[in-house]
Amino acid sequence: MSNICDTLYKVRGSRKALSDLWNTLQMMGVNSKDVCLYKLAEHYGIDYEHGCISVRGHIYWAEFEDNEDGGLLSFDTESAWTACNMFFYRLNKVLGNELSISYREIECGCEIFHVHDEGNFFPEECCVSSSGGSFDDVCEDVYDTISDAIKAWVEKTGIVQGERTNEEMVDFINEYVYDTEDTYFYIHPFEFD
Repeated sequence: MSNICDTLYKVRGSRKALSDLWNTLQMMGVNSKDVCLYKLAEHYGIDYEHGCISVRGHIYWAEFEDNEDGGLLSFDTESAWTACNMFFYRLNKVLGNELSISYREIECGCEIFHVHDEGNFFPEECCVSSSGGSFDDVCEDVYDTISDAIKAWVEKTGIVQGERTNEEMVDFINEYVYDTEDTYFYIHPFEFD
């Protein structure tokens, strides 16, 4: 797969629609193997080729929390370049438009750090990519606030923020030159819609 986009979905809605999707994912072996999005589309009769809908990816983890409001279905996808949101909106239509779909989309190579939140699931302000040196090898890690991400960098490097604003500090950190080219620490604020 090309650049990989990791998207965490949080889906609420009617018990009927959520149960239908959860039961289908279980039938397809979710959590024991990847569930290809094109197979999920075919299961629900979605003509993704004719509709030019990307299904280039898979669900690699899912869980369902049943409650009096119908429940919450959470799942993670890996897809090429961007999230496959059009597919999930079309799937919602097939299930009677009874779902509320929230997601956090992260694709560092394409600089996509996007949140669509219909239920206060994703309050975190930023994502950090870091590797090498004194940094933990983390592909992507979310932080509650930009200040928290700055504090983590300061603790690892010993370089103080001084009089810099948070915005100036993010620019400073993102442009910092390390001893090796394999070492980096980038703070990416999320774009919220």
